[in-house]
Amino acid sequence: MAPSTVQIQVQPEILFAHAYMVERDPRRLGAMHALPPLQPAEVAAYVEGFGGSVVLCWDSTFRKDVASFEVAISRNQPRVAWLYTHPTTRDVATEYCAIARRNGSVVVAAGPDARLRPAYYLRAGADAIVLGEGEATTVDLLQALRTSEWKARSEVLARIPGIAWLDPHGTLRYAAGAERTVPIEQLPRPHRDPDATRIQLERWLKVRRYRALGLRSARGCPTPCGFCSNSVFARPYRRRPPADVVDEMRQLRDRFPVDRFVFTDEVFVFDRHWLLEFAGLLKEADLGVGFEASAHPATIDEPAVRALADAGCVRLELDAASGSQRLLSALHWSYSAADVYRATRIIKGAGIELGLRVLVGLAGETRADLDLTFEMVRLATPAGVEVTRVDPGSPALFRKDWERVVEGPLADRAHSDGVLPSVVLDAAVAWLEGRGTDGRSGLPRRLVQVAQQPLLRAAVRAMPGFRRR
Repeated sequence: MAPSTVQIQVQPEILFAHAYMVERDPRRLGAMHALPPLQPAEVAAYVEGFGGSVVLCWDSTFRKDVASFEVAISRNQPRVAWLYTHPTTRDVATEYCAIARRNGSVVVAAGPDARLRPAYYLRAGADAIVLGEGEATTVDLLQALRTSEWKARSEVLARIPGIAWLDPHGTLRYAAGAERTVPIEQLPRPHRDPDATRIQLERWLKVRRYRALGLRSARGCPTPCGFCSNSVFARPYRRRPPADVVDEMRQLRDRFPVDRFVFTDEVFVFDRHWLLEFAGLLKEADLGVGFEASAHPATIDEPAVRALADAGCVRLELDAASGSQRLLSALHWSYSAADVYRATRIIKGAGIELGLRVLVGLAGETRADLDLTFEMVRLATPAGVEVTRVDPGSPALFRKDWERVVEGPLADRAHSDGVLPSVVLDAAVAWLEGRGTDGRSGLPRRLVQVAQQPLLRAAVRAMPGFRRR
């Protein structure tokens, strides 16, 4: 008789999680469906490889409610719960903070929202805020907590660069010094549990038309902008060698039943030499899996875009803030309306599906400016339109760039320059989101959207002008 084997479950030192839930996403069936953020899996891989920790990545994407997180925490009893935050997931993330704290874990909040609002998350239950990319700071934090019997005392946290916390008097404190930035060539690939990843891919197939995996070729943003916060990766811009990116794609193709790769770089179509080398290597690899990525109107290069199309690029999401040159000039934008039209021609001419990322609620925007944006979208005939409300108090929905958040000097101008009323912006969003041609929303809803188009556009033209904030 063969001896029985007993599986011993090892208690994880640290549990990584984000708070994105498809069930709480009001636009989950839209053309621009979000993949979960990569940063928790990236930091987990570094902590596991360089910090010597037992890690657990817990994904909330297809969970029904926050009770599932409480079950995971109580079952695994991690010493540390590391939570990725973003404005669009703030309510769930703060619930996670309270749950993890009740269960005795040291709670660490990271990501753009925690960096912009550290006191908010600390008062919601977090013990510390990771202010930067997170790899080096998280390893340093774990080493300090091990020697302090897992007590996040003020004197312990003060020694770790890149940390914020509340002192015993409730005062927000920042540790001296900046976080050590790990060279991009030393970063391991994201932590991907084989069973969990396969389950996720099959679930994605139910809400999309294909199974997608996210990956990243770079950190930082190569284009200047006073609008988004760039609050996690910021600058300097660093990019992996093309051969390393292609090798990761090959490994993912071999490990998982993936139908499409999605690059989550803030701007992927940048640097002609890098793109041509990448496209050549990818075409040679002949992986048989298409990919989609993001593009910036000012950095579009026609030969590079055609090379990407030959290598398997099936969709590019183009930043197209507004169709109004007057508004873009007033806000000192980094590209012109003409750049958007030129980029649209190049992308579609290469046979690549076009998605547009449009902003409404910009400071000083008028109904005439909105009408020019409508005209730009009508002429571009994109497969999908991702609309982001950027007026004060609206959630920032940059859905594939989980690091990008609408905060900065241009956003602040709304208080002095004024913005259009919410009822106008609501109608504008509905009109723009109905212009996609890929039909992911289903035929009945699509027919309703088409019927609503003339009424919505007329409503935007007839409603009141902008308001002061």
